[in-house]
Amino acid sequence: MKIVQLIKKLNNTELGKGGTHDYYVLVPAELDISDIFPAPDVPVRFTDKHTFERVVARNTVSREKRIVGLGQYYRAKGLSAGDEIAFEKRAWPGHEEYYVSVKHNRDALVFQKYAHGFEILAPERLPVFRMAAEEALQKVEILSLRTEKKRRDSPEATEFYDIRIDGVSILDAYAAKGIGEIRIEGGKVRRSEFYGWKKYVFQEEEFG
Repeated sequence: MKIVQLIKKLNNTELGKGGTHDYYVLVPAELDISDIFPAPDVPVRFTDKHTFERVVARNTVSREKRIVGLGQYYRAKGLSAGDEIAFEKRAWPGHEEYYVSVKHNRDALVFQKYAHGFEILAPERLPVFRMAAEEALQKVEILSLRTEKKRRDSPEATEFYDIRIDGVSILDAYAAKGIGEIRIEGGKVRRSEFYGWKKYVFQEEEFG
């Protein structure tokens, strides 16, 4: 059996929270997804690995390459920035199955760098993260800096923060628009880059 997996960590724009109300997965132009999505605008029927609900998605190619048709699925799963979606194809000779699943990363705090500071991309998870930070061996501070519009035409203002670990700000560690995440593991703060895609292809031997 051949298994192909495409895994994407989602951001607010893809989740319809960036002001456009579009729901999709952005695909890098150089990433080959034809193992699962054979051609543009050809619907692929997936089964959720946990709830068994049907999800029909397709990829489009215009100014950007996207996987679309996911709005209802996103809303039903209550996804936030930093959560992941995985598309999977399992193939045997003469038979194929397609699956989709999500992973909620509720213990991670995802942020993006702007001129005014960090925007917390999943602010609904900030209170839980603050509680976890109180028990960490390292000191973690999430300090409100100001409330400003990101652009002149932004419909509403955004709250910006500084994040300090053991008293040291991590603002300078990120370039403009850079996305990062932190989580607390074993009492320590783990900081990592916000990856986009992961693709796995592997073969499983059949027994019996």
